[in-house]
Amino acid sequence: MTGSHTLIQVTDSHLFETEAGKLLGMNTQSSLMAVLDLIRAEQPAIDLILATGDLAQDGSVLAYQYLHDELARFNCPQHWLPGNHDDRANMLKVVSADKEMFPVIDLGNWQIIMLDSQVVGSVHGCFAESELALLERALSAAPAKHTLITMHHHPIPAGCKWLDTQQIKNSAEFLRIVAAHNNVKAVLWGHVHQDRNELIKGVRYMSTPSTCVQFEPDSDDFSVDKEAPGYRKLVLNPDGTVESQVSRVSGIDFEIDYTIKGY
Repeated sequence: MTGSHTLIQVTDSHLFETEAGKLLGMNTQSSLMAVLDLIRAEQPAIDLILATGDLAQDGSVLAYQYLHDELARFNCPQHWLPGNHDDRANMLKVVSADKEMFPVIDLGNWQIIMLDSQVVGSVHGCFAESELALLERALSAAPAKHTLITMHHHPIPAGCKWLDTQQIKNSAEFLRIVAAHNNVKAVLWGHVHQDRNELIKGVRYMSTPSTCVQFEPDSDDFSVDKEAPGYRKLVLNPDGTVESQVSRVSGIDFEIDYTIKGY
């Protein structure tokens, strides 16, 4: 496979077993559908979809089945990662470890490495030694392939005191591996419910809005933002450059309970 590759990232959908499920007052199924409708309207050709964790708020099989079926309507591969709210065992009742959750995706002149940062029972992220070994192995095995690395939790500070207690605990080791391999072009994550797109030492670091509620940037304590739900489009070019932008729904009033101080 050569040429450019168009990817869509959807993240932090926080779906529930029932269609009435709400996070901080927002119906997460309705907000996800609004984002998926926006993707359909804006993106005529998609090569694959990345769903990067906290896909279900309650970890239910029905929530994962709903997401899988809705993403399948795009007629392209979908690839999943678990977040801190997810139940891996239930995810694997809907998708396959050898397909949708296989950690290395071959795109010809590019590869995508999907790393699991979940710590079962905890909100923060941390890579198991096996995940870091997988990363090192995949980067070393394909030095000529441009590489996008993706995960759920943030590997660099988000700038929010409360969120940065949840950063990947061994991110220094991850960043050491990234720095040692010049084929890493971009790092992508969810969890923070915020848009970030920054070039650091030649590597593009990106976080993406949730398909439901957003978190206020630069906040010391938990705070919900008034930005709308959204998604990220990425174009991976043959020369190793990455084009990316976030798009948000508009013209829809989502009901959010700003008095809730946690999720």
